[in-house]
Amino acid sequence: MSSPKEISSFKIEDKTTRKTAKDFHSHAGYEIVWVKYGEAVFIFEEQIYRVKGDQVLLFKSTDFHKVSFAQDQIYKRVVLLFTEDFLQSNQIILQRFKHMLDDLPVPRCVLHLFMWRKDGFQQIIEKLLREYQDIHAWEQQSALELYLAELLLYLTREIHTSFLPQHAADKQPTFEQTTLQERMLTEIDAIWHTNWQLEALAEKLHFNKYYLCRIFKKEFGMTIQQYILHRRITEAKQALRKTTISINALSEQIGFSTASNFIRCFKQHVDMTPKQYREQYVAAQQEGREKTVKSSNHFK
Repeated sequence: MSSPKEISSFKIEDKTTRKTAKDFHSHAGYEIVWVKYGEAVFIFEEQIYRVKGDQVLLFKSTDFHKVSFAQDQIYKRVVLLFTEDFLQSNQIILQRFKHMLDDLPVPRCVLHLFMWRKDGFQQIIEKLLREYQDIHAWEQQSALELYLAELLLYLTREIHTSFLPQHAADKQPTFEQTTLQERMLTEIDAIWHTNWQLEALAEKLHFNKYYLCRIFKKEFGMTIQQYILHRRITEAKQALRKTTISINALSEQIGFSTASNFIRCFKQHVDMTPKQYREQYVAAQQEGREKTVKSSNHFK
């Protein structure tokens, strides 16, 4: 099971390849996926979304997630990822976008392009793609910031006017397979940080434990043990970035029997110890702040 890679502060791609992250993962920032053709299944901790052509999924990338799609179908999409520090001018619209997602039952939603002025949305995406690909463009960073702010304004207006009142997250749990997947994820979401037992989990789901293991591997491409370990490592990385919790306390919080076992597993999947990961993150944040200060001083 590979370790999820960190992403840059902004990235946009028009993708037709079948390549996507194999495992569950998370990363800083926000993700906007416009499915232009085909269908993709986005699996989160407690919900599953089937996103079809001319639909857009917005979500916090910090959510533990995975995407899959049928191998025999064409899957075309535009994927946009950005972190808060990309908008250096502290755009008010970014704050409104964040608050709008936080006001939803879960920090994600699916929007239908046929409900909008599709041309307007597509024009903004095309401007972002052209600007991002032109690495020699004058003031590229400023242009990307402006176009991203325009896109966030567009999306936030649509959430405000069309989505929030309906409390409809396009969850689509009508398929038996989707319901089974969600049942498994919901039960695991309650026990991943505990000293869980396979027999107890199987009993909760009313399955034979061997059948549960087989069906989980078939549906998600990994064992239950691998999923829970990956979830623990992901949660640990977020805690190391956002808190000053001790390594011992963190290991207990996310379900490891000992701190040494946690450190060993973390290093195996992230190629550094938890302490090194936290120090590297703090150093990167400090370097970013210093660059911002130097940039602002340049204009004084």
